[in-house]
Parts: sequence; C-alpha cells; structure tokens
Amino acid sequence: MEADPSAPSHSRSGSAPSRAGPLQLYLLPVTTIRRVRIWVSGARGKLGSEVCRQLVADGHEVVEADLTGAAPVDLSDREAVARSLQGADAIVHCAAIPSPENITPVRLVEINALTTFNALEEAWTQGIRTAVLASSGSIYGTAWSPEELTVAEVPIDEDTELRYVDPYALTKDLLERTGQMYARRGMQVTALRFHWILTPTEVRRYIAEAPPEENRRNLWGYVDLAEAARACVLSLQPQPPAQRFETLLIAAEDTGMEQPTAELLARYSPDTAIRGDLPGTTSPYDCRRAAEIIGWNHQSRWRDR
Repeated sequence: MEADPSAPSHSRSGSAPSRAGPLQLYLLPVTTIRRVRIWVSGARGKLGSEVCRQLVADGHEVVEADLTGAAPVDLSDREAVARSLQGADAIVHCAAIPSPENITPVRLVEINALTTFNALEEAWTQGIRTAVLASSGSIYGTAWSPEELTVAEVPIDEDTELRYVDPYALTKDLLERTGQMYARRGMQVTALRFHWILTPTEVRRYIAEAPPEENRRNLWGYVDLAEAARACVLSLQPQPPAQRFETLLIAAEDTGMEQPTAELLARYSPDTAIRGDLPGTTSPYDCRRAAEIIGWNHQSRWRDR
C-alpha cells in the first residue's frame, strides 16, 4: 500500500490556495476551477502518480498521501490522515493493497477497509464533500476466485451481478459500500471500477503476446494507465444526471487480443452468453455509463501506440 501529504505537495505556486466550497467544486468542471487543492492517496503508486501528474498539468495543487516520500502518511493512522487532509477541497483515494498475493486475507481486509474508512471519515469531518475512489473490476469475482468463475453474460456493466467469493473482491465491495454511506450523508462519491491498469507495452506483454487461456478470467480486457487517471480527474466533476453515489466501470473499448472477441469467448468461455453484438476485438465491458456521468471514453488504443 502507498501513502504521503501536506509537505511535498505538487503545485505551481507555493502560496496557500483559497478553499473552494463543496458546491463550487460540484458545479464547475474541474478543468475550469482555479487552484483547487486535491488530496491523492497512493500518490507514489502506479495510478496515483499519473493522477497527480495530470492534475498538476491542469494547474491544480496536489497533496500527496503515501507511505513513501519526504513526509510519509500511514493511512491506517487516523490522526495522520486528518493532518494531511487539512485545506483539501476533494480527495482521490488510490491507495490500497493491489492484489491478494503475498498477504494474508485478514491483513488484506484490515488494510484496504480501514484506509478507505479513514480517508472518507476524516474528509467528511473536515467538510470535504467530493471523493473519488479507486475500485476494481475484480469486484465481479473472476480475477482472484480460488475456483474459476464463469461470467454468465457479456457485456459486463455496473448492473452485472457480483458473485465474488474471494477477500480481495470483498475489499472493493467494502470500499464502494463505505463510499455509498458517506454519499447518503451528503458527500459526492464516485467509485471507479478499473479493469487491469496497463501501459501499451504491458498490454502487449501480458495480454497480446500471452496464451489466450491465461487471460480468460479477465476476458482479455484492460484500461490504459493515462486513461484511468483521466477518469479520476473527470470524476471530480460528475455531470447530471449523476446521483450522490456513482459506480462507473472503466475499461478500454477493445481487448488486448488480435482474435475476435466472440471467437475467444466461444473457445475459452463457452458458457458465457453474449447479449447483442461484439464485433471484432470489441471489449466485453460496457462503459457507456462513464461517458454519460463523467464524459469519459477510452480515447487510445494499444495497437496504435
């Protein structure tokens, strides 16, 4: 897990920013808000560092919250989290144990659940009313199931049944349910179900050049790292008809394979029903809700880079 705060903050100015109220942050697109101060957990990690880069490029101030760096923050320490959040206008919570490998289930649940709660509880206490949470497509249960699960139907979307039986998926469900609780209090919370976050080089290495059966659990899907971070930035300003709590699936519109998706499913997941058409290498993940709520679509293709 990653975490770090107030001291090394990314900014184009050393002066303290004026605090933008929750209503202003909710009504104005983040790209038009001047000097918004955004707390990012896991800021030195793969996703968090790219989120920080994009926010700074847009002219915003970023407060890092990561276990590494000049001023580390342990997100399991409530008081440390509270100190790091001072003056922030919104949070992007990326920090988490990224997989169930090399960690006991109890420790996995303890860390991922407690750090999420601390981030949201302390943000709420300090009057912060906008939160973006990094959830995962693993919540559907296929990625880390002890026994292989078959996807009943594709395309997968936000309404697809959660059938997980593994602790890692449980932690992502706990993250979403915690966010939903704070949304009921009045916070704007957007949970992003990221598919496998990869660079174009990693897509080639781990999916395109790998035997197809190795990635049948993930249905050969991915999301580009820069595109995933852009979804975080856009989620700071959800659009009508957004609800107080939104769960959005974030995945590329194509797979990481050259073979047609329907052929891959017929061979490697024959019990999966296909709803509608999946022409060519179309992804079996439907992200139209993200386009509607945050104006996001996957603008790049690994094949072109």
